[in-house]
Amino acid sequence: MDLDERADVPAHGRIVFPSHVRNALFIEQRGRCRYCGRRMSNRQLEIDHKWPVSRNGGNEFSNLQLLCTACNLRKGIQTDQEFRDRYRRLLPPHEGIPDPPIPQSAFRDETRRTRASREVRSLYRERFEQARRRRGVSHSGVRIPLGPLGLMLLLIVMLVAVIGQCGG
Repeated sequence: MDLDERADVPAHGRIVFPSHVRNALFIEQRGRCRYCGRRMSNRQLEIDHKWPVSRNGGNEFSNLQLLCTACNLRKGIQTDQEFRDRYRRLLPPHEGIPDPPIPQSAFRDETRRTRASREVRSLYRERFEQARRRRGVSHSGVRIPLGPLGLMLLLIVMLVAVIGQCGG
């Protein structure tokens, strides 16, 4: 049975992958990060979606890879191809694992030298704005009072300000 056909791996959504999936990826990648090539233990490598779940990527085996924490954080919500396009000066021309490993300092330098694509920057901006709205912060950075308690606190602050101006 192919790993994609296993009933214990849902087709979509964020999940904790069963150990057999992690082990198969570890063996396939020879215990190395797909981007920087560093050799690590199975527990140190993180399962990443080549096409992110946040962008409707699925949990099929062909969409998964193991990355070290630094590379996974650097990739973020980029697709595998967007990441490879941005770091093409560092990565091998094929989709193989770099040998010898690429130092993280080289990735940091390339990150400073390049910019994420307009589409990726737009996605990050959209997520940032959604988080601000959930926290009740307006675009100008001023906190928007939420609910009756927030309104009451705002009225008290305004009342104190008015009393302070009248009394002074």
